[in-house]
Amino acid sequence: MDRHTDAERATARPGSYFSPPTSGAETYVHAQYAQAVHQALIVVRAEPVEWHTYDHADGTLGIAYLYRPYDPEPMADGRIPLTVNPDAWHGHGCELRWTEGGGWSWTPLDEHFDPLWTVTEPLPLPELADPDDVAATALLLLAGDDDGFTTGTRQWEHAGFQAKALTERHRQETRP
Repeated sequence: MDRHTDAERATARPGSYFSPPTSGAETYVHAQYAQAVHQALIVVRAEPVEWHTYDHADGTLGIAYLYRPYDPEPMADGRIPLTVNPDAWHGHGCELRWTEGGGWSWTPLDEHFDPLWTVTEPLPLPELADPDDVAATALLLLAGDDDGFTTGTRQWEHAGFQAKALTERHRQETRP
């Protein structure tokens, strides 16, 4: 059971992410990874305006973190969240995305704040990249520095377990 408070989560240092619960509201096998990445984003003040997990029509799993320009309110600890540079994103923002089998990518948002799927760019991160590396990439995206990406090679510490869970999920879904 997760005994960390919201305040403890908000002030966690990089690499010290809580272990989210394995049951309850999380219905997706990748929910723990999504939560660990979200925690890393909070630590660097890059919390998305909106984020969600989903199933694609083909059965693969996904996570979307949306960033739009806005006037941020202070966080519980008084820090101001970072927002996208509107000049770099034509005033609309961007989406940081993870998909099972495809890994990490990003895409700009259109004037209706919808992703421009035809302009999606992959990120040089492992499929289950370390949440700190994802957060560092998000900081570059917020600044509009899409030329500054370097290849990250660190895996999330629970990547092996996650891969086994995804394999088991697919095995059960394809069982006759």
